Amino acid sequence: MPAFANPAAGFASKKRKSEGGHDEQPSKRNANDGAWSGSVGGHRSYWMCQYRAPQYRKHKTWDGDGVLEVLGTRAILYDMDSKKLSEGTVKEPKTLADGVPLTLGGKELELECAIPVADFLSGKCFGKGGDIAAVLPVPPIASSASKGYVPLKLSVSTPTPASAKKYIDLEPVNMLSKFNTPRASSSSVPATSDSYWSVTWRKAEQTKKNKTWEGDAFISHVGTTVSLISDKGKVLGTRTWKDQLTSGHILHISGKEVQLSALVKKSEMPSLFGGGNSQDADDAATESQANTSASAAKAFVAPASFYSSRSIRPTGPLHDPTAEGAIVMKAPSQDHQAVHNKKEHAVVPVVIDPYLARHLRPHQVEGVKFMYECVMGMRPHEGFGCILADDMGMGKTLQTITLVWTLIKQNPYSSTTPAVGKVLVVCPVTLINNWRKEFQKWLGRDRIGVFVGDKDKANIKQFINSRANVLIIGYEKLRSVIADLAYCTPPIGLIICDEGHRLKSANNKSNKMFEALRTKRRVILSGTPIQNDLGEFHAMADFCNPGLLDDYSTFKRIYETPILKSRAPECSKKELEEGEARSQRLFTIAKSFVIRRDASILTNYLPPKYEYTVFVTPTELQLRMFKKLVVERHINRVTHGHTANALAMIRTLTKLSTSPMLLKRKDDAGADDPVTEAIALIPEKTAIDDMTISGKLSVVSRILSHLRKETEEKVIIVSHYTSTLDVIEKYCKNQRYGRVSTTFQATSLLTLHRYFRLDGQTQPAKRQEYVDTFNRTPQKQHFVFLLSTKAGGVGLNLVGASRLVLVDSDWNPSHDLQAMARIHRDGQKRPVFIYRLLSAGTIDEKIFQRQVTKLGLSDSLMRQNQIGGAASKSDSFSPQDLRDLFSVHVSTSCHTHDLLACPCDSENGPLGDDDDVDVGLDGSDGDDEERGFVVASTLKPTKNAKPSVKRRKELASLDEWTHINCLRQSSAIHDDVLKKIVEDARPQIKPDDSASQLTRKERLLIDLDNCLNNDEDSEEDKFSSRPPGTLTFLFEKTSL
Repeated sequence: MPAFANPAAGFASKKRKSEGGHDEQPSKRNANDGAWSGSVGGHRSYWMCQYRAPQYRKHKTWDGDGVLEVLGTRAILYDMDSKKLSEGTVKEPKTLADGVPLTLGGKELELECAIPVADFLSGKCFGKGGDIAAVLPVPPIASSASKGYVPLKLSVSTPTPASAKKYIDLEPVNMLSKFNTPRASSSSVPATSDSYWSVTWRKAEQTKKNKTWEGDAFISHVGTTVSLISDKGKVLGTRTWKDQLTSGHILHISGKEVQLSALVKKSEMPSLFGGGNSQDADDAATESQANTSASAAKAFVAPASFYSSRSIRPTGPLHDPTAEGAIVMKAPSQDHQAVHNKKEHAVVPVVIDPYLARHLRPHQVEGVKFMYECVMGMRPHEGFGCILADDMGMGKTLQTITLVWTLIKQNPYSSTTPAVGKVLVVCPVTLINNWRKEFQKWLGRDRIGVFVGDKDKANIKQFINSRANVLIIGYEKLRSVIADLAYCTPPIGLIICDEGHRLKSANNKSNKMFEALRTKRRVILSGTPIQNDLGEFHAMADFCNPGLLDDYSTFKRIYETPILKSRAPECSKKELEEGEARSQRLFTIAKSFVIRRDASILTNYLPPKYEYTVFVTPTELQLRMFKKLVVERHINRVTHGHTANALAMIRTLTKLSTSPMLLKRKDDAGADDPVTEAIALIPEKTAIDDMTISGKLSVVSRILSHLRKETEEKVIIVSHYTSTLDVIEKYCKNQRYGRVSTTFQATSLLTLHRYFRLDGQTQPAKRQEYVDTFNRTPQKQHFVFLLSTKAGGVGLNLVGASRLVLVDSDWNPSHDLQAMARIHRDGQKRPVFIYRLLSAGTIDEKIFQRQVTKLGLSDSLMRQNQIGGAASKSDSFSPQDLRDLFSVHVSTSCHTHDLLACPCDSENGPLGDDDDVDVGLDGSDGDDEERGFVVASTLKPTKNAKPSVKRRKELASLDEWTHINCLRQSSAIHDDVLKKIVEDARPQIKPDDSASQLTRKERLLIDLDNCLNNDEDSEEDKFSSRPPGTLTFLFEKTSL
């Protein structure tokens, strides 16, 4: 136990002092030291220290503060309650110094500073009060034989003035400050007088054996009312109490267990807000001004918080608004002040932190200002939300981090709190670590507290009362903790929804769960905000700014229906005028809270980007399997049967367009007869990685081979099906793309892979590690990255690769766009080439056409005077839609280009297969059926006909692309890889060898002769004569 409790030592010390010989120099040991240390080696010292149990994690923490007593080679560790924790031996006690680490009795220690012996004896170092004389026992009375008689004298005690100070205030960061010794006078007060106490509290329902206190607060006992007040002045609860209060007394107030610590002055109580007696606060302020003592002028610091001090917010701007390059936010208007500044605080400039401002590009500064004005209620619309709909790769994350940092540090009104206390960032689970890394990248580890919600529910609840400012959590995990987050202190003041197109339905679970939070400031981040219809836009707008566009039924009646009617080719003049007026009105409203910039802004900052939609001929095996699957009786049964049958047929045709082996792997006894017959056409000994049986996969193999041999570039291969990734992974291994070397290390065989694969089976902890390793290593170490769009198609930065191949397409265009945006981002050093592969004439083209229609709607909504775009096309199918979907166009190099009726020719651009047909544009032919596609039962094409005006309008955005017929010429192709593939295949294309040398007139005459003489010849034979995997047509778009 501590030495100050040793009576014998205390008596000896008093006796030796009275007999002289005491040297006050600290470098010499006095008689007291000698009596203590004679049997332990002569050395004696005391140290303040920190201790912990042995820890093995990366970032270790201390369990608490303690006092180390060193007596010779023996050492004892005490906690701050003077309880002995451990003891042991110290080999060289004289070498102890500040900062020296020790291990003592199973505890790890680090010495902080030496303390005097007197502080240890008196208990000052334990916070137990003052003077040695007050704690040491009175020495025994000397014998009468050695002392003369001293007559008894009467003494009159001098009363202590009422104003005399009974204790000394605790000072922040001063652990050795004096504490009041005479506590008896302040341990209780009469029940009839008002009193104020410092207290500690905890929840009353604690059931653990060793209960702990959760915080410090104050008690106000006025009359018969006891109020529990937080250190920020918030009333936490009240109750009636008629008896007197004493130090150490325990009360129960509003579900909290409270223990009284010490009396405090009324002037030291925090100012009340949000409740309480305003007259008491005024009296306290008056008393504080009248009191001129030093202690009255100091803010109270809780006894348990030695290292804490009140933070004083500056009354002026946090950063200099007049500095060069300073980015100053918009100041609130008079109308804004009348609504949001009723206490008439001073208006101060809000300036973006220069630490972040120097990294922002002009369009990002514009985005931050726009979002700030929206969430602060300074925009024309009624609400506090916005949608940041910039294209992928334009720095939406940095803009958002800048906004968050500004709001949690500053306020346009000089109040005591920032504009936002806590921020909730909701994103797909695959992006949680990416968001955490971005916060650390731009703000460091210590500037802002970021809490990652990727663990269990109990761990996430720690954020509620923690000092962390930001919680990053996935949509799915948020549903289980959303009710608890409603009690955050301070409350969540801003919600950020990344990939916010998940909120496109007003009735889905992701949208409904946010009703538990009463947070008015909401921001949606989405590179593809609208994909199907205007109803999705209403759902997202209503999430950001509830009620701005009324309920959906009203919105549909006023805006959606008139706009869609005006876009129909057969609309009347009245419908056209009404729709355009509603479009303009909706655009005006959207412009107030939606901001969208396309990637063309990045032209000056990033390398050029080339996008190719590549149309490839199917193999003969694929065509024969298509013929088995789309027999007339089977199509009739599917189109008029259950929806599940149609969906299964769509999946089957989609997989067949990629590779026949994808069907063989799913073969079972329950398959339909046509599917079984089609699978039977696959040769028995065909290997799973045989790329020659698929037109698209044969192109993939040639791209990989060329990149591996001729360049140092790396490639991303993207697919929506893991079975497709299995086939390509097997091929990479067989081609040695998946092995770099095998070397013996010790006794184990070490195999290094040249590819990574990220799909739904990849461990979350490994995902970011794969990305970082792939980005920083050369092609010789890692060449291929296989990526599943559902698992990693959003948010990842794969700038280590400059080529991306999208093997198959998804009905939702956002999935493809997000996947294709992984490589053209900040940090990219090479020109970027993106290939989307489509099997010409198959269901691949139908999916691509529907994507173009949906994206036309999204783009038009963000452009002035084009709010309606193309008519909405839902994902439901009529029987006629399904019949068209299951059709196979075997006689065309690009059915999509046929529908465009494009007038391009050999002089202004490559010719299409039907470029010689005079297609009318008057719209007289309103029939939706296009001649030139194969009847499902026969796969026999009819003659080309005029595509409908409606279909051409739906695909009008493709006019912005360059159209290249690879069967005619390849000189217009900018990509050397595709140009090489086209040129290598050209000698095998006999029907077009001579045509390329003829004039337009000569070719017209030859085509007419062929049409007259070979009318009964099969167009299928002409098309099938081309080698499988031939590149027939390209759509090209470049960022230059």
